[in-house]
Amino acid sequence: MSKQEKATVLRKEKEYVKFVQLLRRAEREGRLDGTFECTLCGMKFATVAEAKSCCKVPIS
Repeated sequence: MSKQEKATVLRKEKEYVKFVQLLRRAEREGRLDGTFECTLCGMKFATVAEAKSCCKVPIS
């Protein structure tokens, strides 16, 4: 790798533990690249039921 290529490579300076944990959890639950999307926010889910209930506001 040349000196110029090294200058353009993005590097993570600090790893944020909470972010990594949340990212892994989202991957496990199928919220990243899932098949079904919430029609309001666009978050992806593994099942239709989860996608439909994503942005529902409980009325009490």
